[in-house]
Amino acid sequence: METKTKTFDAVAESRKWREATSCKLNAMSREERLEYLRQVRERYAAQYAAHHAESGHATASSS
Repeated sequence: METKTKTFDAVAESRKWREATSCKLNAMSREERLEYLRQVRERYAAQYAAHHAESGHATASSS
């Protein structure tokens, strides 16, 4: 059996992302954090809807 060398460490990447996000959010006021997180939520919701529209899946609003 061959041994594979791992080229991507998901745990390490997740930790780096959390650390960077924490630093970014900690530098913001409460209002800035809420606005930033609202914008992130809207961006991901739009990407999710676009992905499902491309793949032909029905959205929750069309049920």
